[in-house]
Amino acid sequence: MIQIAIVEDEEIYVKQLTEYIRKYQTERGRSIKVTVFGDGEDITENYSGGFDIILMDIQMRFMDGMTAAEKIRQMDQKVIIMFITNMIQYAVRGYEVDAMDYVVKPVEYFSFSQKLDKAVGRMRSEVKEFLTIPIGEGVVKIDIADIYFIEGQRHNVI
Repeated sequence: MIQIAIVEDEEIYVKQLTEYIRKYQTERGRSIKVTVFGDGEDITENYSGGFDIILMDIQMRFMDGMTAAEKIRQMDQKVIIMFITNMIQYAVRGYEVDAMDYVVKPVEYFSFSQKLDKAVGRMRSEVKEFLTIPIGEGVVKIDIADIYFIEGQRHNVI
């Protein structure tokens, strides 16, 4: 199952993106779970690293998408971030957070589905199993293939 987060403060775009994802799911025969956040602050507050793709608006009320993406990157290097915005001037800054793409508002289904195909393709090329471990300031996603051994001491795993 593909886990997608939509981080958008305008209800009209939340509805549109959700509909587009449902249509994409039906057309491509994929299983997709969508979680919606109304602001960058909402997704970063208790970020658990469980998303494959994050569709992020840039201009939001409390925490803008670029700041949220920077915070997410500190905790999760693997998640695919796509900005859904009308603020093209941030495109260069998107490279700093390794954003995969930009979708310009108003969003059209055809270009959205093409960019989602690209994101899913990137996920498939990196099909790996991860272990998500909570740490002091967030979470760490570890590729299971990178684990050589696990040591246990009493009730702690090292």
